[in-house]
Amino acid sequence: MKKIAEVWVLFLSVGLVTAGVWIPNEWKIGTLTLGPEFGIGDKGHFDLALGGRMNVPHLENLTFGMSFQGGMIFHNTDSLFYTDEFGYRYDVVKDWTDYSFSFLAGAEFAPRAKINPFVLTGVEIWSFSFTAEDTVWDRKVDVSSSENGVALPVILGCDFALSKHFAITPYLRLTPYLKNLKVAITTFDEYGYPVAAHEEDVGKWRGMVHFGVNASFIFSLPLPKDSDGDGVWDEFDECPNTPPGTIVDERGCPYKKPKIASRSEIERAFREKKKFVTNQIYFEFNSDKIKPESYPILDEIGRILEKHPEWKLEIAGYTDSIGTEEYNLDLSQRRANAVRQYLLEHFDIYARNLIAKGYGEANPIADNGTPEGRAKNRRVEFRIIK
Repeated sequence: MKKIAEVWVLFLSVGLVTAGVWIPNEWKIGTLTLGPEFGIGDKGHFDLALGGRMNVPHLENLTFGMSFQGGMIFHNTDSLFYTDEFGYRYDVVKDWTDYSFSFLAGAEFAPRAKINPFVLTGVEIWSFSFTAEDTVWDRKVDVSSSENGVALPVILGCDFALSKHFAITPYLRLTPYLKNLKVAITTFDEYGYPVAAHEEDVGKWRGMVHFGVNASFIFSLPLPKDSDGDGVWDEFDECPNTPPGTIVDERGCPYKKPKIASRSEIERAFREKKKFVTNQIYFEFNSDKIKPESYPILDEIGRILEKHPEWKLEIAGYTDSIGTEEYNLDLSQRRANAVRQYLLEHFDIYARNLIAKGYGEANPIADNGTPEGRAKNRRVEFRIIK
């Protein structure tokens, strides 16, 4: 077992080092697999496995999957017999089959490469069945195990891509059994009478070590194009062809570092207008992740709110009109929540004093028909409501 582990560690390392980009301009959605599996047990087993892995959006190295498989267990069953619930005994037990269902999670080390090593683990639920036959009265009955076994598989494998959407995937599966299934074994004397009985683990017949090879079908979607590499898709980029390294807003336009409103100016706005409106809180494109350029003004607001624990504020998030109303409403809510969370994490403010509310593209303060107007409409308002 140690030798096998060493070989696979080497195999994975070589795969990581030699992996070349295979699907550079596409999102990898997942992989559908189909192929035979062989188990090393008493005489082992042969299964046909159908499985699938789904890659996590934006975190393609993480993957979740399921696997269905079933096949034959090759074990000498000459010493077995089956007694049904009525006490009727069948003297031949044959055609042993196993079938299982697995929930899996793990990591792909090079999801867009020609050589993609991966590791999966999870929970496997399995059972077995067989055919019992009375050769004297020519009776047969199909029997299934009365309960399920449980295993904790660990799968080490690698996709070798032959084309963009097809790969050959050999793998090694180790299956420690958390709950095994047992079957009664009977020994007969020379006259055919039973003289002794004991139980054996069917899992040992299947084996703990399994080898398989799959035909893998890779599914992907084209990535939105970002010609200038500023992180904003061309479809939404209002300032294409910005030079590399240019700091842009969420619509792809360069912005000059604005003068941050002073603490006194912000506090005066709260006292005189009962609200403070700012366009200087920036988020990543189509995201609620706050950019570091936003921290200075958020810190000024946080220090003011620490001085005034009697104030209760609504944090109102707004977007421009690009996109559907439903999407913009959800995005503005998530961004308002992110601002609230930042203030609570960095300053001594009562959580009950901050309410986050997203309004989407409602209540525009400028013309959404121009880039300048849309930039003004993407704003956060802090309103004293008590």
